[in-house]
Amino acid sequence: MLASSSHSSQFPSVRMKLKHAPTSFSPRWLIWLGLVLTVGCTEDVPPTAIRVDGATPTPADMGMATDVDAAPPPVGFATSEYCGSCHAEHYRQWSGSMHAYATKDPVFVAMLEKGTADTNGRLDQFCVQCHAPVASRKGLLPVIEKNGTHVMELDLTNPLVGEGVQCVTCHSIARVNGTQNADFEFSETTYFGPTGSAAANVPHPIAKSPLFHDPAQKSLLCGSCHDVLNPNGARLEATFSEWYSNDFNAPQDPSRHKTCGDCHMPTYEGPITIDGPIKTLHSHRFIGVDQALIADFPEKEEQADLIAELLADAAALEVRYNGIDDDGNAVVVVAVENINNGHNLPSGSTADRQVWVHLKVTDETGMLIFESGALDANGDLADGVEGHSLFPGSDPELLLFGQFIYGEDGEHVLFPWEAHDYTDNLIGPGQRKWRDFLIPANRFRGNSLKVDAVLNYRTFPPFLIRRLIELGHLQPDALAPIPIIKMTRVTETFRLRP
Repeated sequence: MLASSSHSSQFPSVRMKLKHAPTSFSPRWLIWLGLVLTVGCTEDVPPTAIRVDGATPTPADMGMATDVDAAPPPVGFATSEYCGSCHAEHYRQWSGSMHAYATKDPVFVAMLEKGTADTNGRLDQFCVQCHAPVASRKGLLPVIEKNGTHVMELDLTNPLVGEGVQCVTCHSIARVNGTQNADFEFSETTYFGPTGSAAANVPHPIAKSPLFHDPAQKSLLCGSCHDVLNPNGARLEATFSEWYSNDFNAPQDPSRHKTCGDCHMPTYEGPITIDGPIKTLHSHRFIGVDQALIADFPEKEEQADLIAELLADAAALEVRYNGIDDDGNAVVVVAVENINNGHNLPSGSTADRQVWVHLKVTDETGMLIFESGALDANGDLADGVEGHSLFPGSDPELLLFGQFIYGEDGEHVLFPWEAHDYTDNLIGPGQRKWRDFLIPANRFRGNSLKVDAVLNYRTFPPFLIRRLIELGHLQPDALAPIPIIKMTRVTETFRLRP
């Protein structure tokens, strides 16, 4: 059986809220420095008033720099391309990251369109406050009514919208008030970084901030968006809370302490600016488990390779044979352990993400005796939920890790704004979960059995994508096939009887 769960492939029927760390965390101190005017800095001109009647302002309306040879724009209005005119390598890395993909993602756009319409606009800034924080805060993404339907128009030609989570998003954050739902404050007078050196203040005002250099506070930047509570009070993401409450968060012990950036922004040696001195820098690829699925996104192959490398080191898979029980069943045990992660496996948008074991057991003649975790003709898992697969109850022993969300009436729902409650089956950091698979021994020919177990991961289940297509929110050819990543694989042969 599955440790801490039931024999059923569905998660425990008793719905219990996650126990998580407090979601509000105010730093004890934060360095505030005034605007330093030096050679190369322009006067801080307030942005042009933003129109909120549905007419989207142009970059020129806002005084926003699109030409890298232009004078430095006001703080918060620099495009990522403008930043890349000096920080070329960081810009290249960011351009192939999921931060750059945040508003280009067709699934996000489809979800936003449906959620805005379904809630008659009440969803408002909930999604874009993290997927396009600068545009959201500057009033560029109002909800308007068109032909009786509430919509939010994403002008992806406007860099503040189309660039999603861009350079000025993180580097303008002056304070994190609470670690969920984008509860932070932007500065309109200075940027922030780990040093705030005199040289860095020549092209733009920048101050040293503990959010970038203090190991006890650096993860707060990430936590401000990587913990999400929906308007109904349902916890949709808890990645920061998971990290905050485990042994990776140990600032009092530098030998154990690991921040979000230690894993997702690893260090390398290089120049921070073109022709600058070689320094120890942090990668701006922000590698996680999601990957770009559109045709023209830069460096997709490299991103996919780095994701596969990260996932290959995220879990340990074990298979054992415990002999034949009193009921004549061969007992095969499959265990999954979460290793090298400062958060649950999976984490993030766990209602969409799927981690599962595909198990095949054959006898010594090569005949398949038992299988669990196989996909149906649509590519779906039989997770026991009507509408998710062709044969929902056909794989009752499915070893699946993820989250189910429920509406106000207690029924399964697909979309995050519909969730009022949830159940989940996740593996905590360092935690191990297993299931006993009971297979009638009389099915085997000969006296040996071969067990092949593969731990798989994917970002979206096909049934979710199909539904968005059926409803007209997603074009059938908008996405490349959703990859299934083999995290690890174990093959063992055992004697059926001594």
